[in-house]
Amino acid sequence: MVAPVRLLANCVVGLGFSAHGFELGLEREPHLIGCDAGSADFGPGYLGSGRDPKSRISVMRDLRLMLEGARRLDVPLVFGSCGGAGAQPHVAGYLKMIQELAAESDQHFRVALVHADQPADYLHAAVDAGRIRPLGVFPELSHEDIDSSAAIVAMMGAGPLVAALDAGADVVLAGRCADPAIFACGALRAGVAAGPAWHAAKSIDKGYLATQTPREGSPVLATVDDDGFVIEPMKPGVVCTTRTVAQVTMHENPDPFYVTQPTGAISTQSAHYEQLDGGRVRVTGSEWVAAERPSVKLEGARLVGYRSIMIAGIRDPRLLARLDEFLVDYRRLLERVAASLGIAPERWTLRFRSYGRNGVMGDLEPLIDDMPHEIGLVVDVVADDQDVATALVGRAGPTGSRYDFTGRLGGGGNFAYPFSPNVLSLGPVFEWSAWHVLDLDDENEPFRVELVDV
Repeated sequence: MVAPVRLLANCVVGLGFSAHGFELGLEREPHLIGCDAGSADFGPGYLGSGRDPKSRISVMRDLRLMLEGARRLDVPLVFGSCGGAGAQPHVAGYLKMIQELAAESDQHFRVALVHADQPADYLHAAVDAGRIRPLGVFPELSHEDIDSSAAIVAMMGAGPLVAALDAGADVVLAGRCADPAIFACGALRAGVAAGPAWHAAKSIDKGYLATQTPREGSPVLATVDDDGFVIEPMKPGVVCTTRTVAQVTMHENPDPFYVTQPTGAISTQSAHYEQLDGGRVRVTGSEWVAAERPSVKLEGARLVGYRSIMIAGIRDPRLLARLDEFLVDYRRLLERVAASLGIAPERWTLRFRSYGRNGVMGDLEPLIDDMPHEIGLVVDVVADDQDVATALVGRAGPTGSRYDFTGRLGGGGNFAYPFSPNVLSLGPVFEWSAWHVLDLDDENEPFRVELVDV
């Protein structure tokens, strides 16, 4: 029987957390502090561009607090999916910020960079060996997909993080990473059984989501042993309930009783949730089902063009009553504009989003009988050149605003612009080029650990 292992978690780097709650968590002397730092929720743009979706100001605040606390206790600090997408530029950006923070306080420690980027030749060989399969509705990964990608990363499990800690890392900056692995690595390395280790990690990998509203900003602590684990909030006035802890297994997961990870799956079918005093929850009965073969998810992004948009408010009831007809005519007008500018049809695409009327899901939205009193129309042009996209959106404003659609419109025009300038040039546009599974013999195989003394 191993001694209980305490894991202290915040939600996501850059989203903020209670400094007081975190300090109370440090008083419990955790054996590992961890935090997720990324997601694919924002689409492929950040992977392709190497940018971080979070502001540097917010990220530095969170990093400073967690780094200071971890070094004070001399316990490992683990970040997964650094910089949002977990590619090389994102990990390098986090290293630079950690170096700045170390210099501020004259700290000296060892950092492990766990790289998730996949070389093209490695992926080509994996395709030829039949080791890559589609995830969901994606087609088979082709050699062309690999060569056209700006970046492809693999989502690591706990193994590479354990390797980084075994190498003597005080701080682990991991590329794209399965969220529970950030915490499971600490419990597994201490010898805790895989069932409670992984389920506890899944229960805290989104921090305050394991607590009851009002809950924002509360760090959470998991105390894990071979028989189970206890989840508790660190922010005063916040509680965990059996419901809030159990429902975390449904977050971003289609099956609440079977949560797939790179080397197996968390089985919660026999899990028992018990409410304890102090807003704590004890969980027992968690099981681990080892996979026949490790596998990791691949995420890739490729450049498809450059985007410019215009946002316009429309509230004339005569136009709204015939909005579909208006948009058909509007598209034809913009196609004529492009032709007059000598821009070939294959160089650009046009999409309308009518927020207030089928703006989110388009044709998949349920039918709305009542006509809205206003909509927000987004004119979205993606072209093979930024100047082309901006030129077409620039013409879209006056073309649509002055279009005498019903024969009775007039005055100042159809569109109300919330922003000036009304044409917004948004830069490169990426699409997912890889959304696949790579089968492995060794879960550490696609990942490289680099040690840096800071």
